[in-house]
Amino acid sequence: MNKIITTIALCLTFATLTFGQTEHPETFEYGKKGINDYVVTLVEAKNTSEIYNKTINWIKETYKNPDKVLKMEIKDEKVRINGVASDLLFVKKMSFALDYVIEIAFKDNRYKFDLISLSTTDSGTDYKNIPNFKTDKKLVKNFGESPQRIEAYLNELNQSLKNYIVGKKKKDDW
Repeated sequence: MNKIITTIALCLTFATLTFGQTEHPETFEYGKKGINDYVVTLVEAKNTSEIYNKTINWIKETYKNPDKVLKMEIKDEKVRINGVASDLLFVKKMSFALDYVIEIAFKDNRYKFDLISLSTTDSGTDYKNIPNFKTDKKLVKNFGESPQRIEAYLNELNQSLKNYIVGKKKKDDW
């Protein structure tokens, strides 16, 4: 009888732990349907207001023209930025700039870094939802390492924000 109760308790505990948690991606990565839409980043011991204020300051310090980059702002809730990244997309050795829109939403101890759009400045081609961008042989032949560069850029941008929020600043050896 004790074994049955113990087994049931273990099964319920496992089910609660397994199904009770929501898993969110922690890094941007191209998959079969394109790059994932968002990542959720944990920032321990920071409330919504602190994360929001630090994000606004990060935008001001990170971008050359922060007033042009910051497109939407709802205090303590979310911000939307529109940026341009060069040298990420190469098509047969020609470089194209990519426009991106990112929405950052805030909750206590975490924020959501949501990639709304990723497209070329010139043609408006969507590079967020390209199926098998890293694995399709024709795409790899034409775009080379572009998917890896895009992933790295977005992950580094998110890591830069996280470091700013938690207080890890770049060395300032002047």
